[in-house]
Amino acid sequence: MHSFLPPLKRLLYQLLLLLLLYQCSRAVLTLLNLDQFAGLSLAAYLRISLVAVRFDLSALLLLNSLYILLLLLPGRNTRWQGLLNTLFVAVNSIALLFELSDWAYFPYNHKRATADVLSLITRKGDFLNLLPGFLLAYWYIPLAAIALIFLLIRLNGAICKRTPLSGQPGLPAQLLRLIVAAVVCITGIRGGLQLVPIGLRDAAKATESRYTPIVLNTPFSILFSIQNELSEERYYGDAVLQQYISTTRQYTGKPFRNKNVVILILESFSKEFTGIGHRKSYTPFLDGLMQQSLTCTHAFANANRSADGIPAILAGIPSLQEEPFASSPYGANKISSLANLLGRKGYSSAFYHGGTNGTMSFDNFAATAGFRRYVGRKEYPDPKDYDGNWGIWDEPFLQFTAKDMGTMKEPFCASVFTLSSHQPFTVPEQYKGRFPKGNLPIQETIGYTDHALRLFFETAQKQPWYTRTLFVLVADHCFALAEDDYYHYHQGRFAIPLVYFAPGDTTLRGQTDTLTQQIDILPSVLDYLGYPDAFFAFGNSIFSPAPYRYTIQHWGSEILWTKDNYLLKVINGKAHGFYDTRTDSLSANDLLQYGDARAADSYNYLKAFRQAYTGALIRNRMWIP
Repeated sequence: MHSFLPPLKRLLYQLLLLLLLYQCSRAVLTLLNLDQFAGLSLAAYLRISLVAVRFDLSALLLLNSLYILLLLLPGRNTRWQGLLNTLFVAVNSIALLFELSDWAYFPYNHKRATADVLSLITRKGDFLNLLPGFLLAYWYIPLAAIALIFLLIRLNGAICKRTPLSGQPGLPAQLLRLIVAAVVCITGIRGGLQLVPIGLRDAAKATESRYTPIVLNTPFSILFSIQNELSEERYYGDAVLQQYISTTRQYTGKPFRNKNVVILILESFSKEFTGIGHRKSYTPFLDGLMQQSLTCTHAFANANRSADGIPAILAGIPSLQEEPFASSPYGANKISSLANLLGRKGYSSAFYHGGTNGTMSFDNFAATAGFRRYVGRKEYPDPKDYDGNWGIWDEPFLQFTAKDMGTMKEPFCASVFTLSSHQPFTVPEQYKGRFPKGNLPIQETIGYTDHALRLFFETAQKQPWYTRTLFVLVADHCFALAEDDYYHYHQGRFAIPLVYFAPGDTTLRGQTDTLTQQIDILPSVLDYLGYPDAFFAFGNSIFSPAPYRYTIQHWGSEILWTKDNYLLKVINGKAHGFYDTRTDSLSANDLLQYGDARAADSYNYLKAFRQAYTGALIRNRMWIP
């Protein structure tokens, strides 16, 4: 036992030393940027700092994994221990340099540095050219770095003296020590025993989104984004870019009406399954509601995954990445969303989803988007309504939701996401055989969710808030299979219902064939309410004129860009098709073969969009103060 414990004791003391240094850096970053952390109390800061230990340990254990392995292997001569100490100090000194650099970087980027900072350092000439000016402007950072690294060296030396490594336990004890250390380290790197390892997205769960940079540390932010960074695309200068696309929206001239807003997101509700799909409808209630609403008959999803649809609908963020926004390196970015923009006007907010908490990181995104409450399966009061697969059946969960909204302070913004129209496509026992099955496995469950919607609105009608509410009903994406050829290919596989319903507003009626998409919902809702302030948005309001109408979808290596009435298909950066959607719904007649000049013009707009999108993500600019 005498020779078993010293390496573990040394490691424990070293980790405590590093945690202390990172807490010191965290405190300085917070003090230097107090104006960015409005409303932060000392008690809240201390709580955040305690939560941050989980993220600090994850990064420190990952950074020092090689050192930990070598420390526990046989080898105890003076030279070996000297090499170990050099490795420990070198690795952690470099990490501290990155940590301290955020004292200067954060005021410009409003987030912790991610892996894109590595490309800046390795870019030929840029880093060396910028370094002298950086050192002069932020002279206190190199001084602080020298002081902390000196402290690291001195205190680590004291730790090594206090925990001398002498002797070796027997081979079984060495193996046991390695196994124990490996289990503890892997658990620490994962951030615990939960199903999914922690990432940048989890910081938003720990506190308000504006305080997530305090929770994180810079090495963690870099390490956990290193595989998934976007490359910033630059095609135009700023002045020319503005001629193609503007991301600032402001709708003036209307009084602000602080109506409640309820966004009902319907799992896999393809347009094909509804009354506007020109085939057999499985949604009799939704079809009837469309007769009392403004129905968009030419609406499209921005992606084909729920994890992409939620950010598009609630925050106007389309998906051009391989992974969803919430789990990407930019998942902790500041964003404009319905919840946080309306929150500025005194709205309360809640995100309802009957799935198991943590499913597809919806709870993380809800926190990032500024929803003040997340209500999932964990918060639902009756476990017997669990479907055995994804979560709570739609009917009881929507009933619970309609009543729970009555407890919210008005005005409120609520998002409700259904789940029963999902694999394995089952309905509650009492509803077996009640809804048409159709030729696709999902169609019976579409009928069940439509029935649950009917009961939701019957309950909501009895609530005092009902007539003071704007409802938006939209699919998160389409089902993967379709019966009609149009819904199999290109634009049609993203066709969805989009409905604006305000029971207290008889002017919001009829159908519009205006081209629209999920990311248009945010500006449309704010325009309808008469939201007076400027805000960031890629999309356009359905209620106001726009310079042009477009939709964008990312599908593997393929991007679909529809501007006005023309669809451009781009694969790996090259145009592969150009179609007139009015006369060629199946995209059979490629106009590129005729040298159609409009294709090049459309591609220019797409490039401008990609430049605006990548720049806004990388530079954390999807918001206006």
